[in-house]
Amino acid sequence: MRTTEHLGDMEAFRMSRAALDGYAARILIGTSEHGSTANELSERYSIPIAACYRRIRRLETLGLVYCEAERSTPAGKRIQVFRSAVRSARVALEGGRLMASIDIARFEEPVGHADPPA
Repeated sequence: MRTTEHLGDMEAFRMSRAALDGYAARILIGTSEHGSTANELSERYSIPIAACYRRIRRLETLGLVYCEAERSTPAGKRIQVFRSAVRSARVALEGGRLMASIDIARFEEPVGHADPPA
């Protein structure tokens, strides 16, 4: 289900600032079509891994990305697959006010586990 969020001035500022950060923008783009792990995003967009995890956590807190699934590596380590919740976003300065319109997918079901086939 999709909803459009109408945000207050400070919330619009926080979300737009998070989304306009270079690393965060790459994470949102990199997870818009399909889920990706932090390591995949780090390698694909040359984001230092620690910075990648920090941005993902900040984007999760704002509701802009979510953990789509967890899976196991061949070594048995559990890793998370992240997906952008943002379907579209517009930020504008109108009449001295920062306006943001963000179309965010809302998910009611808990995160599933996607283990690779054996």
